[in-house]
Amino acid sequence: MKEVKKSFDKVFERRIRAVLLFFLVACAVLVGRLFIMQVVRHSQYTNLAIKQHGLTEELSSERGMILAVDKDGAEVPLALNKTYKVLVASPKTIKHPEETASLLASVFSLNQADVLARLSKAGDPYEIIARRIESQAAEEFLQRGIEGISFEDEMRRVYPNGTMASHLLGFVSGATGGESGQYGIERFFENELSGAVGLLSGMKDASGFLLALGRRVIHPPENGSSVTLTIDYSVQRKAEDVLAAAVSKWGASSGLVIVLDPKTGRILAEASRPAFDPNAFSGEKDFSIFLNPAVEASYELGSVMKPITMAAALEEKKVTPDSTYNDTGEVRIGSFTIRNFDGNAYHTQTMTQVLEKSLNTGLVHVARLLGKAKQEEYFGRFGFGDKTGIDLPGEVAGDLSNLEHGRDSDFATASFGQGIAVTPIQLAAATAAIANKGVLMKPYVVEKIRDDSGNETMRSPETVRSVISPETAETLTKMLVSVVKNGYEDRAGVKGYLIAGKTGTAQIPRRDGKGYMEDGAIHTFVGYAPAFDPKFLILIQLNEPKGNRFAANTLTPVFHDLAEFILHYYEVPPDEK
Repeated sequence: MKEVKKSFDKVFERRIRAVLLFFLVACAVLVGRLFIMQVVRHSQYTNLAIKQHGLTEELSSERGMILAVDKDGAEVPLALNKTYKVLVASPKTIKHPEETASLLASVFSLNQADVLARLSKAGDPYEIIARRIESQAAEEFLQRGIEGISFEDEMRRVYPNGTMASHLLGFVSGATGGESGQYGIERFFENELSGAVGLLSGMKDASGFLLALGRRVIHPPENGSSVTLTIDYSVQRKAEDVLAAAVSKWGASSGLVIVLDPKTGRILAEASRPAFDPNAFSGEKDFSIFLNPAVEASYELGSVMKPITMAAALEEKKVTPDSTYNDTGEVRIGSFTIRNFDGNAYHTQTMTQVLEKSLNTGLVHVARLLGKAKQEEYFGRFGFGDKTGIDLPGEVAGDLSNLEHGRDSDFATASFGQGIAVTPIQLAAATAAIANKGVLMKPYVVEKIRDDSGNETMRSPETVRSVISPETAETLTKMLVSVVKNGYEDRAGVKGYLIAGKTGTAQIPRRDGKGYMEDGAIHTFVGYAPAFDPKFLILIQLNEPKGNRFAANTLTPVFHDLAEFILHYYEVPPDEK
């Protein structure tokens, strides 16, 4: 019996030892595992914990404003940011969705069926019902105490002047916090306007909410810079008004106005029709309306190019204002016949009379004296065929490719602005060179950039090159003053001031490239004042106006109204004695 007990004790002891050994091994494994987790792989598991409970959020920056100025330098906002309210619902807490939907639809002018569909999502904790709610309207509604309805803040881009300068400004699109500039200044200066987002790190609880304890800003956001334009708010407003009236009066398909300072290249106004509202850009179906026709489209502009050809011939001393030629009313080049716009022959005419009467045959005569090489050279010197470098996106270079073939007929028609395509900003800058004593300036629309700390970067006028001599420029200006006084452009004149200018009525090429449209034309006027010390140049263009064939009838009164306003607005003293 004792031997049996002894044997049992030994077995029990071995089992106890085995159990203890198992627990010792298990403890050793556990301790080893803990050592690996807490010491060897401490950083790895810490990062996993941070990923699970930590939170990193972007802190959005505030976009910089876009500003115009007035004649005294006071800034006027064209694009800014505004805080709106977002109407938010928690359907799972709304007890009477039908009544709530009816009330929301009535107060905020919403579609009741759409609101009800969102409020009827059982168990849904969060639904956005409407955006761009004014703060006062939100506060008044909250006083009703409707359970499950709340409002959140949301920053939105706002254009307080609606369609004014829309092609110049562009717009901002994208979700809140991820907006980007589209078209115009908003696109070209995206980096400066947008600033830089910041980063916030912290811990979140099991529900996903950020805990106040432990929050820290890794990188603070940098607000965007404000961009101040060369645009004069009052001149822009007047340009918009006269353009809208002209487009409406003549039933034009489109039109534009450019006002610039010939001495600096500063753009004082740029208006286009049809325009769009950058506050509601998403409602536009035809995206081509967003393109800026002053820089992103080229046209055959007709007789407004005649002063360019005449400038080259004057500079090369091929003609003088009093040089004459015999106008027979037409010029034959092979099987091609060029006629004056009215089909008449004016016999002996001076070069000044050629511009006054806008004689196509006279410019063909001048171009022949100049020669093809020099004609093409001066087109290039005036900036045609190249981008001006204006600080706007999408600029095109125009099209002088017809001249590459060397055909006599192409150079003949180019002398009076047909067969070659130029942009309105090219023509404005080239004519401004004549006004600026022969010096071509680079056009620009941004005056300065101011960062969030108040540091300013000023942009200065840039000289491109001297195109013609001051003497040639003065001679041609005298001829263009005579055009306004004695030619078809007489209604462009402003009492007490010398105005230099020229109209153009151009045919529109067919889309198939086979000749020109029988109906429709492009009307253009370009002029500057005071003629011998110009404070501004105006280019006005109407596309496909109806009811009158010639720009001298449709645009000279428009130029008069705008020029008279600017002269008085800037208090320019009269120069005509």
